[in-house]
Amino acid sequence: MSPSRPSAASKESFASLFEQSEGAGKQRRRQYHTGETVEVTVVAIAREAVFADLGGKQEGMFERPALSDGDGKLRVAVGSRVSAVVSGVDSGTGQVRLTPVVVRASDDGEGATSLAVSAPAAGGAPLLVEGARVKGKVTGIERYGIFVQIAGTSGRSGRGLVPTVETATPRAADLKKHFTVGQEIEAKILNVDESGKIRLSISALRVDEERGQFESYAKAERSGGASDKGPKPAPRNFGTLGDLLAKKVKR
Repeated sequence: MSPSRPSAASKESFASLFEQSEGAGKQRRRQYHTGETVEVTVVAIAREAVFADLGGKQEGMFERPALSDGDGKLRVAVGSRVSAVVSGVDSGTGQVRLTPVVVRASDDGEGATSLAVSAPAAGGAPLLVEGARVKGKVTGIERYGIFVQIAGTSGRSGRGLVPTVETATPRAADLKKHFTVGQEIEAKILNVDESGKIRLSISALRVDEERGQFESYAKAERSGGASDKGPKPAPRNFGTLGDLLAKKVKR
């Protein structure tokens, strides 16, 4: 038995559904404009480019050097979140080109430990990496914290705040007795919010350094790093953090 031909009403129904699905596809594929700020997730890494999900089955492209440090090491992996600016849109293919502004810390709080600033290949604002170590100069001292201009940046886009609780000073201390305008310091980028405000920490940087020293010591102990002259004494001044890490090592 040959299949029956669809009725006129069915044809209209099919046409209506097709138009709706086609229209929905067009709505999902939005237009991007140069200078627009976007939040994207890295989905693929190629030899010369890094691709990110823009949503609606669209992808944006970073030039790989823009997301690499001075040694050419890539600062991101698949799944990394990046705040970026649209640097251009190809009129023929619709390919969205992106310039990175901030590499977000991963969900587990891990971040880079090297200097975080590098100039993107396309120019513009330097790249900031949450969780990374940066150098900078104190530009202002207030009761609630100190302002720091991150090395390699200029203007408000590269100026961060180290809140009082993150300055590694005693509670209720007079910050002007511990810091001076123009002083060079090192800090860790805790986060950069969507408005571009940068939160820094000196305390967190010191904790990272202490953890790294202790873990290096613990690794040497596990691998039989003690010399013939006898076991090395445990590093001093690790305090509570060292005690906690020591318990983990013993397990």
